[in-house]
Amino acid sequence: MQIVDKLFEPKRITLGISEDIWDLRGCGVVRCGVLPFPAPSPAAVAKAFELCDGDACYREIDESEARWIVAEVLHRDQAYRAELMPVAQAEQLAAEFLEQFGAQARYFTHNGYSVTEATFDTGVLVIGALQSGCLWVEDED
Repeated sequence: MQIVDKLFEPKRITLGISEDIWDLRGCGVVRCGVLPFPAPSPAAVAKAFELCDGDACYREIDESEARWIVAEVLHRDQAYRAELMPVAQAEQLAAEFLEQFGAQARYFTHNGYSVTEATFDTGVLVIGALQSGCLWVEDED
């Protein structure tokens, strides 16, 4: 079994899309993976990926905003807005990552402030019916 997230202990299941995201983004810290259970809260997902785990740190968003956030952090770096990959490729990766959580998934992002030690960070936490996940990116200037 391969480990989904190279930064964390092997409690996540293997997903090729996470590895593609790490390889193709090519800069910053990418926290991307799936937990093999539906987490009880966004704070629980955040804690598993070593993000700030306070409930007040996150707000719920809809699927279209989640797709936009993920595609944007894959398309451009947060510090200088440099293009990291074409928009179409970023949108495809975002769709593939989010689709694995099912139609009834709930999506969360930060509540307006950093949840890591990085200068810039943003991403999406997902709670699905069968699994939960995180795609969070940290960039520095």
